[in-house]
Amino acid sequence: MTNDVEMEATGPQYRVTEVAGREPMSLEDFIGATTVTVENHGHETQLVGTGVKHDQAVLFHEKDSGSARDTDPVWTFTDQGGGAIAAEPPVPD
Repeated sequence: MTNDVEMEATGPQYRVTEVAGREPMSLEDFIGATTVTVENHGHETQLVGTGVKHDQAVLFHEKDSGSARDTDPVWTFTDQGGGAIAAEPPVPD
């Protein structure tokens, strides 16, 4: 897997550690309703939502329960090669 230092150099990316309770094998694992665990600087966050394939990435619409937002936050998952999947968090409003 790609280490955190390499991912930091490309932007505010998180490392995906699990999808649906297991290690991700490909972007196909993120399509449809699922849970995803991402890690950044030693902090893990669990996401619940739905992924949709978009070009060479998956757009993951996080279901933000308890939020008054009109739209759900959207994460972008990309395959970094070598078995590493990176997650770019939503851009703050």
